[in-house]
Amino acid sequence: MTRPLLDELDRRLIGALHLAPRATWDDIGEILAADASTLKRRYDRLHEARMVRVIGQADWGIHSTAMPVHVFLDITGESPLAVLHRLRGLRHLQLLAQISGDYPLYAVVHAPSEADTSEAIDRMFSVPGVRRVNALPALSTLRRGRTWDPQFLTDTERAELLKLAGARPEGTATATPPAKPLSEAERGVVAELLRDSRASAASVSRATGLATSTAHRVVRRVLDEGWVKPRLEIVSEWLGFQTAFILRLRVAPGATPEVMHRIDQLPQTRLAAHVASDMPVLATGLVTDRSALARFVDAELARIPGLLGVSVAVMLAEPRRYWLDRDLTTGLGTFHAPALL
Repeated sequence: MTRPLLDELDRRLIGALHLAPRATWDDIGEILAADASTLKRRYDRLHEARMVRVIGQADWGIHSTAMPVHVFLDITGESPLAVLHRLRGLRHLQLLAQISGDYPLYAVVHAPSEADTSEAIDRMFSVPGVRRVNALPALSTLRRGRTWDPQFLTDTERAELLKLAGARPEGTATATPPAKPLSEAERGVVAELLRDSRASAASVSRATGLATSTAHRVVRRVLDEGWVKPRLEIVSEWLGFQTAFILRLRVAPGATPEVMHRIDQLPQTRLAAHVASDMPVLATGLVTDRSALARFVDAELARIPGLLGVSVAVMLAEPRRYWLDRDLTTGLGTFHAPALL
């Protein structure tokens, strides 16, 4: 596949969709001072090249009663990529990566229940080449993957797009189910919006068999309730962001909430989690290159009070991020959307 060449308008469009993934082309065009039909053609080209895709981030409570577990794996007698390929066949893996450091592989397990979580981690021990598994259950999580911003727009444009999207702070994620079980219509709409969060009510109607008016009403309810939150996924490297990273932070007693809040406010951050470990704060992020990562560690992290130690690992390969397979040859691949409860 030929990698698309990006110009300034492409980058601004991608920046806009990060902030307002469901905005109409007319609305985006008005804010970016660009023709709506041109923006649609640009998006279609990038989508066809598998560079971008708007999927849905599911509220945890509709697909799990458990919190995620961050897993670091040591290997023996095999190459990291060979073991990583075998792990891809396991269930409930939201993320898979080869990383630098003592543990060459990193995964995030998010199963429907604690029992399913235990089984998923147990299966990792049986994968040929896996020597040791260090599982760190998340105690609380600030999700940032959906709201990460490549910073391609002006402050005014960003503010207008966030207002257009009705953006609200994500806050701490929980596995709290909806007040009452989803109806069949709601489940069908959720499934469609997870797959394509730019889907119109008309296309959802065709896919689910609902009347168009019903589909419009249910789509609005699903989005308003936050059961699905649209998010733009990209091949980060093709956009110029070559270095994804993981931080593990040792903090002073009682400092974890404030450190997580400070980490969450940094634009480089994709996720901040409190995990059961002697290094209780785990964060992932994305920057342009390793020099930018060095500046981030030496400048941004250095200003956060309460830090007693920092471990930094670089993601050398990330074949799955947020349930979505990806590589640098074919782009975005299969979306393994979590099954609804």
